[in-house]
Amino acid sequence: MLLRALLLVFVIAALSGCGQAPPPLESGGVCSATLNTHGVTFEPVMMSGGDPRCHVAEPVKVSQIEAPFSRPVVMSCLLADRFALFEHSAAQKLAMQTLGHYIVRIDHLGAYACRASTGHRDRLSEHAYGLAIDISGFQLSDGTLVNVERDWSQPGPKSAFLHEVARAACGYFSVVLTPDSNADHFNHMHFDLGPDRLCSV
Repeated sequence: MLLRALLLVFVIAALSGCGQAPPPLESGGVCSATLNTHGVTFEPVMMSGGDPRCHVAEPVKVSQIEAPFSRPVVMSCLLADRFALFEHSAAQKLAMQTLGHYIVRIDHLGAYACRASTGHRDRLSEHAYGLAIDISGFQLSDGTLVNVERDWSQPGPKSAFLHEVARAACGYFSVVLTPDSNADHFNHMHFDLGPDRLCSV
């Protein structure tokens, strides 16, 4: 009788675990552990005050992925993890293929910012959730500077590299915007992980 009761408890416990989704990335530091595995240099940050609608899931301040950022930048852990994959699997390879040198610095205009969308003033930007970053350029291992504002529309290998990076980013991010998208993006490439889907390259 006791054995049968114990077996019943075991079966119920086993069945209750079937089909459960894994915990979200912001829960239990799962995402942070992934960043550590990828060798990302970061620190968790506390977000307090301001507009409560601007919620960032597991916010982190990232100073370096494979290459360092021009300055530390706050974003969601999810974006940091996706950007690490993009840099390693796409951007670094394209830099070598197109320009013959590795990226040693990533220049940016920011990630988290509690503000409205430039295209839809009636809703918050993905920057408000730490799910977007604006990339303005790169420095290569030979000292070459690649700048979106200066080089995007100029013929040559720097422009080719930037266009290839933007096209590759469409495979990693939900939305990719460039100087070809609109005047708001004349000096950067916007990558985000929001619910919309747009590859404007």
